[in-house]
Amino acid sequence: MIKNQNSDRCYLLLGEDQWTKSQFVCEIKNKILSLGNEMMNYFELKDKEITLSKIADSIETLPFFADQKLIYIKDSGFLKAGKKEDTDKFETLIKTLPEHVVLIIDEKETDKRSKLYKTIHSLYTVIVFDYPGEDKVFEMLRKQAAVLQLNIDSHVLTYFLRNMPEDIAYIMGEFNKLCDYAGTHKVTQSVIDAVCIFSLEKRIFELVKKVAQRNTKEAFQIYHTLIESKESPIGILVLIARQYRVMLQVKYLLKNKIPSKEIASKLKLPFFALKDLAEQVRLYSFKDLQDILIKCLETDKDIKSGKMDGIKRVEVLIMECLHTN
Repeated sequence: MIKNQNSDRCYLLLGEDQWTKSQFVCEIKNKILSLGNEMMNYFELKDKEITLSKIADSIETLPFFADQKLIYIKDSGFLKAGKKEDTDKFETLIKTLPEHVVLIIDEKETDKRSKLYKTIHSLYTVIVFDYPGEDKVFEMLRKQAAVLQLNIDSHVLTYFLRNMPEDIAYIMGEFNKLCDYAGTHKVTQSVIDAVCIFSLEKRIFELVKKVAQRNTKEAFQIYHTLIESKESPIGILVLIARQYRVMLQVKYLLKNKIPSKEIASKLKLPFFALKDLAEQVRLYSFKDLQDILIKCLETDKDIKSGKMDGIKRVEVLIMECLHTN
């Protein structure tokens, strides 16, 4: 977080973690808006409905029986390159924010070289909301489990978390569903498997892991479950190829004696995932991994040219990977 003078008058929210962003916005709402006049003193604009004239009008309008009003602007695009005229006008507006306005700007994409970003950075508060990491999310879930009196062991909670995407909103949705289903009963891995929807990326990770272990039955069980869940064969193929590219990078970096923590940071991998991958890549030579990536390209070509049905062609690819080396 970067705080400067008048930092409580304007906030620029960056990063991809929408759940913690929304929590922050709720906190500011509770702080600024008085009970009973929330609707009169809260103004929200998103995406295409955003215009400079609407923003200017909302800034100039005095709050209704209150000291301040809150304006929330989401995905304006003003901080991206290519909107100089709008950006310059918006910058003028926020440089002269009246005392009665608190402004929240929530952006997906930001050019930190832009004049507007530098102005906000120098005058107000910039907060980056990224995924906080496994340890912090685990602790948050552990506390929530205690509040709800959910009977779940630490290793089972870890299993749940490691099968979720790095998206707190998604994690909390699946966790609440698990709590509702389990009630007072003990949560086991089999309960999690039955109730929760794992991220596609995690399921592909498991599929490739089973292939590395030459576990044909479980590899195809995962694949057929994905197909039954209406996942696209092309989407599955893309993630399989990406996983093997990461494995090739891991193998190269390990060969060059790069420390594990540095590899995890460089490839943006959780440390537990890197440990798993390190075990897998030992089962392959560099040529094995390169051959699999070539087979992925051939699979993509066969599907897109109509030479073979997508579902069947990815099955063939999995079988080819199982018999590599």
